[in-house]
Parts: sequence; C-alpha cells; structure tokens
Amino acid sequence: MTAQQQAFKVYYSSLTDAELMKIAANKRSFLDVAQEALANELRGRNLAPSEPSPSADNRTAESYPNLLARMARKVRGLFSRER
Repeated sequence: MTAQQQAFKVYYSSLTDAELMKIAANKRSFLDVAQEALANELRGRNLAPSEPSPSADNRTAESYPNLLARMARKVRGLFSRER
C-alpha cells in the first residue's frame, strides 16, 4: 500500500458515516486513489451511497470547505511524518 493510499484510508476511517455519505456524493471529482479508498471504507461499513445527481457533478470544493480542509491537513501531516 502506498503512502497516499494509507493516508486516504486513515482519513476516511476517521469520518462518521454521515460525513462519508456526504462526500461520497461528490466522489467523481476525487483522485482515483481517493475514490478507491472511499469505496473500500463504504463497503467495510456496509454503506451504499446513492448515485450522484447531475448537479452534484458540478459542485466545487467550495461545497465542502471545512471537510476538504481537514482532509488536506491530515494527508499533509501523514506525508510529513514519513520524511
């Protein structure tokens, strides 16, 4: 498992079910590695997100500024510890 895969796994595992479901609605805008980690975490919790609406594809990072900022800090922290 790469450091990036591990970082996403750790981050998603720290979220509540509600937070996971909220960000899963916009998963198509995520990196492939993030989408895979999200799908694995959802499967592990037996959660099935609904298909995103067409408008969900048009959302920007502004839709989830606090969540994305937390994720970015956590991922940066994980990478900085490996050096």
